[in-house]
Amino acid sequence: MLIPLLLLASHLPAAALAVAPSTGKDPPVRVWFNSDGDYAPGDRAKVYAKAAEDGYLIVLRSDGAARVRVLFPLDPEGDQRITGGRKYELKSRAGREAFVADDTGGRHGTVLAAISESPFRVEEFAHNGRWDSDALSDPRVGDDPESGLIDLVQRMKTPDQPFDYDVATYVVSERYARDLYTYPGAGPGWWGYYPYGGYGSGYGYRFGGFGLGRRSYYGYRRGWRRW
Repeated sequence: MLIPLLLLASHLPAAALAVAPSTGKDPPVRVWFNSDGDYAPGDRAKVYAKAAEDGYLIVLRSDGAARVRVLFPLDPEGDQRITGGRKYELKSRAGREAFVADDTGGRHGTVLAAISESPFRVEEFAHNGRWDSDALSDPRVGDDPESGLIDLVQRMKTPDQPFDYDVATYVVSERYARDLYTYPGAGPGWWGYYPYGGYGSGYGYRFGGFGLGRRSYYGYRRGWRRW
């Protein structure tokens, strides 16, 4: 049986045997950490961001105490414009790593990167040329960091202008064991295990726009993507 099949294959056109090229696209925006987002207290965390297309970027961080800081741009009047396809390392004001992992007690922190075709309006969150930590405070961040940070971005975005975002979560502890266990919210469209410690996927949507997108996370990563 094997010989006839081989003879049949030898008479097929070359195009019929070729493997179709991958058509996968990069997500609109990605944000990620060094060390897979697993830090010991006092570690200096590196944060990277990359967009598929040119656009305007803002990156927010919520620490374990639900305090919100802006990682990019460093100042409210800073240039938000980035070049698509280029990997950026987000630096602190001193030109060092983005932040020091000071979330103690095994707490996790969240970083959200949002990209838009129009600049974000940040005047409401600025004071004397610096970011206003009081204006950035939102009690919802403590209950659900991702939702709270999205609410802040929605207040910053240009009216009627959609934005795409990605979220990454990090953990600070002396030693964090990444054990497999079932994600308690698993259901149709989901697989994997708990989002603060494992793999998974699901479906969400693009804020301010229409159409479904794919939500993915890996390790301490959670986020929304379009494919």
